[in-house]
Amino acid sequence: ELGTDEWKRVLREGRELGALQLGFTGGEPMLRDDLEELVAEAHRLGYYTNLITSGIGLTEERLTALKAAGLNQIQLSLQSSDRTLTDALVGARAFDLKIKVAHMIKAFGFPMVLNVPVFRQNIDQVEEILALAEEIGVDYLEFANIQYYNWALLNRDELLPTRTQIETAERAVRAARERIGDRMTIYFVI
Repeated sequence: ELGTDEWKRVLREGRELGALQLGFTGGEPMLRDDLEELVAEAHRLGYYTNLITSGIGLTEERLTALKAAGLNQIQLSLQSSDRTLTDALVGARAFDLKIKVAHMIKAFGFPMVLNVPVFRQNIDQVEEILALAEEIGVDYLEFANIQYYNWALLNRDELLPTRTQIETAERAVRAARERIGDRMTIYFVI
């Protein structure tokens, strides 16, 4: 893994090549103790910066520091509108933390993307997830059907939604788009 100074060099080289946007992702970028320093360097160089996170490790103190460093946007992952399913999929008690973090992100004034990987076990929750996103004040909601390669391909029979589930979810998304208008952009990625 690159150290702080090495990453700063890479960020400078990226800007020299014309890169304009930078996503801090992982694994989990909140595990880096130098994340705020890297965000500040990216901001100084003129990047538009996006933090892509599970929310674990994102505290008020770190949000304050990231805001001061110039972070532009945050994308938070959420696996389900159901506490039990989310916690089971994450392998930890994460649901309540993710909801708390989502509210903190909005309280700090960050534009927010809520990313929900879609598969058979959560696709029937689309309406509940839409309601939750609306209540939080999410700016962008992305339902991203998982892609079937590697482990997902091996587990396709368990994970792949039925055609009926996909069509029902698409109808719910269309209805929400009409109802919500431009208050929230909703993506449904097949």
